[in-house]
Amino acid sequence: MEDTRTRILDGAWELVRDHGVADLTLAAVGRAAHVSRQAVYLHFSNRAGLLQEMARHVDHASGFVDRVRATRELPAPQRLERLLREWLAYVPRILPVARALEAAAVTGDDGADAYHERMGEWREAIGRAVAALDRAGGLDPGWTVDEAADWIWAAVHPTAYHHLAVERGWPAEQVTERTVSALLRQLVATAPDRTTVP
Repeated sequence: MEDTRTRILDGAWELVRDHGVADLTLAAVGRAAHVSRQAVYLHFSNRAGLLQEMARHVDHASGFVDRVRATRELPAPQRLERLLREWLAYVPRILPVARALEAAAVTGDDGADAYHERMGEWREAIGRAVAALDRAGGLDPGWTVDEAADWIWAAVHPTAYHHLAVERGWPAEQVTERTVSALLRQLVATAPDRTTVP
């Protein structure tokens, strides 16, 4: 049963990655996963639920959730930096699906719930890291925790990454270094010295 569920979630991911959300059907997911349509219905009664579970599945299966959890053991400034670097390393993998789910959110399609849930959870993770920075006295006094978390969330949003890496052709490393360095300079009261960013 678990193997079938995993195959369904992986099949859904491939379809959304390659074709977006609009034409996704449970029957198509069944074909991609090499299971019957009835098997898909057994595990997921509708597309919205399937898309939400699909996003969660990839976050866990990729190790991203564990890597984010591990950042909590670091001192506050390093925690925030590591969190940002983990996210920006992960975005290229999820970018096509994140963009497809965002498009679904704009049009009101079934992927909207998956998009809002995932981006809401990511905003919460940022908020926890910024709150830890604030408690440690490291948040620049010109920012509130909520403002800083919102600012980071917008700066590292998949759409922002898409604009730089895809539309403008920046290498992934440059997107990461420029974004992380700029955010730390803006938000951390005593940002560590950094080498020149490429």
